[in-house]
Parts: sequence; structure tokens; C-alpha cells
Amino acid sequence: MTSTKALFKQMFLQKRRYANLVLLIQTFAVAFMFLMGVIFKGNGNPINNVASGFVGSDNLWDLILGLGVLTTFFADVTFLGLMCWQNEKINLSQTWQLIPASGSKIWIINIVSSIVECAYIFVIQIVIGLVVVTIDSFSHHINPFVGTSFGANISFIESAWSLIEELLTLVGLCLIIFAFVSLANLLTRTIADQLPMKNTTAVRLVVMAILVIVGVIIALRINDQVLTMYTNHLFARAHRAIDVDTLGVSALEYWIGAILLGIINCLLIQKFVEPKIVNR
Repeated sequence: MTSTKALFKQMFLQKRRYANLVLLIQTFAVAFMFLMGVIFKGNGNPINNVASGFVGSDNLWDLILGLGVLTTFFADVTFLGLMCWQNEKINLSQTWQLIPASGSKIWIINIVSSIVECAYIFVIQIVIGLVVVTIDSFSHHINPFVGTSFGANISFIESAWSLIEELLTLVGLCLIIFAFVSLANLLTRTIADQLPMKNTTAVRLVVMAILVIVGVIIALRINDQVLTMYTNHLFARAHRAIDVDTLGVSALEYWIGAILLGIINCLLIQKFVEPKIVNR
């Protein structure tokens, strides 16, 4: 049996080049838009207008920070899509499935490696962002290391829990996206393989579109029902104004959904994917 550590390392190294590529493209995008913003100054410049919408436009560091925030969103969404593609490429790869390890184990390690890869690019973006924020603050004669009254009434425990809750929500969101994409792909291929049609590509596209639409509708309905039950429960028991923690509920939904979808994916891999690859 191939060790978990060896499998994880192989997958992580294979995916890390995409993280480096996205970071490199983001850097070039920020540099290019920064030059355009400097060359074509003025309120009529759309680059300056968009960047100033995030942090203002008093100096060049404001422009860099604004462009960094703007491009980070698109870079992260692009990278998430690349990880989904890589996950499915590995899940249905004959080479990976022939490794002496169960398909379920490969799938779980595959998803975990993608989550760690997302953390890898996220940490790099945060570190670079903090450096730019620090320089930008000093450019405005503000010491970012000196405490302010902002958040003075919030305890350390509340701040730490809020941060943990946000991180759990982000990880849960990535997990459920990866799991749902795998489920849609595996179900599509399983259904298409059972149909007596030659044009499997068109069939797969139609089946996947139907599965995605149905899945999104079901997820939205479940989310609405859970939030309604949660808020009704709080208001029924509360005798004063309360804060509704929808972020925590969303995080719980994401994790439960990801676990359930992950179990279904493992069953599909064991039942349909592994036997088909072995019989090739």
C-alpha cells in the first residue's frame, strides 16, 4: 500500500505549480494595471476608479493595495476552478487509480491536498497584503502597530472565535464545492455509461447541467429552511435583542454537506469507478 504521506506529497506538488502560476499572473496583472493607472491618471481612468473603491486613491500605495484586493478575488476564484479540474482529473485517472490504495483513500487525500493548496495561496496573499497595508499605513503617517479604539470592546476570545469561525466557513465552502463537483462528475459519468447512446459527450453535458441545477436548487432550499428554523428558534427563546450568527450556521451546513457528499462520492468510486478502471 502506498503511504498517505507519499500520496499527499505527490498531489500537492502536482497542484502547487498552478498556485504559483496564479500568483505569478496576479502579480503581472497588478503591475500592468498599476502602470496603466500611473500613466493615465485622472478620474476618467477606470482602473483608478475601481481601485479607489476599495481603499481610496490618495497615493500610489493606495492604488497598489486596491488593485491587490481586486485581483485577489478573481485569482482565488480561478484557482478554485483549477483545483476542481485537477481533483476530477485525478479521480478519473487510470494512473492514479492503479496505485495500490483504495479509491476512497485517493479521493480523500486528493480533496485534502486541494484544501492545503488553497491555504498555501491564501497565506501568501495575506502575507503580501499585510506588507502592502503596513507600507500604505506609514505612507499616511499612521503606525499600524499602535493600538486604536477599534475593537476595544471586543474580548480576545470573541476575536479569536470570530477568526476561527471565518476560517471554518472558508474551508467548509471549499470542501462542499470540491465534493459537489466530484459528485456531479461521478454521477454524470455513471449515468452516461449506463445509457445505450454513442454520443456520450453531449449526454454528459446535459446530465451534468441537470444535476448542477437540481443540486443548487436543493442546496438553496435547505439553506433557507435551516436559517428560518435557526432564527425562529432564537427569537422564540430570546427576550431581548440578539445577534444572529448566520456565519456559524453556514459553516455547519458546509461541513455537514461536504461530509455527506464525500461519503456518496466514496461509494460511487468504489462501486463504479474502480471496477471500470480495473477492467480496462
